[in-house]
Amino acid sequence: MNEISDKLNDIPIAEHFRLREFECPCCHCVRLYPQLARRLEAVREQWGKPMVISSGYRCPPHNDRVGGVPRSLHMEGRAADVIVPFNEQAAVEIFARRAGFTQVIAYGKRNFMHLGLA
Repeated sequence: MNEISDKLNDIPIAEHFRLREFECPCCHCVRLYPQLARRLEAVREQWGKPMVISSGYRCPPHNDRVGGVPRSLHMEGRAADVIVPFNEQAAVEIFARRAGFTQVIAYGKRNFMHLGLA
């Protein structure tokens, strides 16, 4: 990234998250359902560890490129994929359900989870 793109969307939106973490990697656009950040904060608080978002908002072309489903919640700003080690996914699933996530999908040894709000 260059200096300008590093500053795009560099806005705090919650205690532990910045808007740029949710932006589409190809166009830097963002759609973010406010409850997503709040509920991710709740999961982080229960887990007690930083959460790295590997995929937030996806524009339709990017969603197609990565093989996302046609009506992906990522395209509505209602989902995030987060890095979670395989051996901690069961605990994070409990935390995510407590926080109110309606989609919780563990990707096992791929070491990430999809958390969404349908």
